[in-house]
Order: sequence, then structure tokens, then C-alpha cells
Amino acid sequence: MSMQLDQKITVDFDVPARMRDGTILRANVYRSVGDGQWPVLLTRLPYGKDLPIGASMMDPAQVARRGYVVIVQDTRGRWTSGGEWIPFFHEDIDGVDTIEWASRLPYSNGSVGMYGISYFGFTQWSAALHQPAALKAMSPFQTWSDPLNGVVFRGGALELGSAGSWQLMMGLDVLIRRHRDDPQTLGRSIYLLAKEIDALGKLGYWSLPLREFEPLKRHDVAPFFFENFSRPMDRGHEIIQPMTIVGRHENVTVPTLN
Repeated sequence: MSMQLDQKITVDFDVPARMRDGTILRANVYRSVGDGQWPVLLTRLPYGKDLPIGASMMDPAQVARRGYVVIVQDTRGRWTSGGEWIPFFHEDIDGVDTIEWASRLPYSNGSVGMYGISYFGFTQWSAALHQPAALKAMSPFQTWSDPLNGVVFRGGALELGSAGSWQLMMGLDVLIRRHRDDPQTLGRSIYLLAKEIDALGKLGYWSLPLREFEPLKRHDVAPFFFENFSRPMDRGHEIIQPMTIVGRHENVTVPTLN
């Protein structure tokens, strides 16, 4: 038995969605050509909707051929989206606002599902905690419930390996946004960033005292690292609270594939 697939789809790039504070987030939208309304599959990630990772979890074009609207959105402060990049902040409310926006698009039938891995598994949980009416299901994988157990801290100690490398990796877009009008400075900055990433394994992680660890010093690419992560474990800290799902799972009432 063969499935009838739509032979033509359309892609709308950089579609704007206005958040409640006025910030504009942008997404690529894949859908069938022609009139109609379809269920929406949404993913929100900070790694670049236009880069290969934006389509790495699921091929948006092939899924759109099967009768879905697929939305891949840059999170706040990343790549094409406006606002300030503060890791893990805003993802809950921005997620709720994006789900509402997606459900009201003229080609949406009002039902929204979410999917994604790691950080864009987290963007699902953080939004779902608020029980947005249009969210009907989600599929998060390889993500976390407790940031103090393997994400930022492990056994009470700073998880330097993952936190340090991740902060430097996220610095590429920060540098591009800051120096986009100065190609020479941008090129030099990217070179130095790549050099630091290459040196992590042999030199970086062995830096003592810890304040000499390069990601802690690079406030241009990781301005929140030292203030928020290089301190004693504190469940009440402002950066930990929005990252925490554990103890709140009962707030999520939609079917979830884990």
C-alpha cells in the first residue's frame, strides 16, 4: 500500500512571530502548495534554523509532503531572531507565544506538536509546563530534567567539560552578530575562537586557577558563563530555575514520546 504524497511544497523563509514583549523571532515554514489547513510540527533551536542542524532531526520537506506544516524557529537572540541571547531564559514564554502564533496561521488547523533533541528538547518541556492550549503532543529526546545532575553540575561540581565547550561553540553566532559590518574583525575573532576550541582538550580544561580557563575569560562570546555557572551549586539561582523540569512533570498533560 503506497502513501499519496504532495508533489509540491513551498518554503517561507524568515517568517516573523511577535512575542508578547514585542521581540520578533523568525522561522522557516514548510507546507503544501495551495489552499488548506494542516497540523503543525514545531521545533525551536539556538543552533541555526538555516544550518544543516535545523533539518537534522527530521526532514521538513518530506514531512510537509505528508500533510504537515513544519516550523523551524531560531530562538531569541540567535541567528535571524531578535532580542538578547541569554541561555535557557525566555524559552518557556517564547515557546508558549510561538505555539499560539503557529496555531493561528491561516494554513494551520490549530493543532501543534513539537519535536527535537537536547536544547530543542528542552524548549518543548519548558513551554509544555505552561499547558498552552494548542499544544497536542511532543517528542523530546536526549534532553534533561535536572540541570544540577549532568548539565551544569555533576555531584556538586561544575560540569566544566560540557559547559565550557558549549559556551565556546555558541560564541560563533555572537561574534557574527557583533562584527557583521567589519569583516576583518569578524575573521580574526572567528580564528581566535576556533583556536581556543581546538586547544580545549590538551590545554583548556587543565587551566589552573580556574579563572584562567578561556571560556570564563571570553565575555565577548560567553558573557554569562562566569556569573551564572562558575559558582557553588544553587537550586534557587536564577539561571537554574528556568532550566529545571524535575518536580514539575505533572504539569505536562500532552502525550509525550520520550
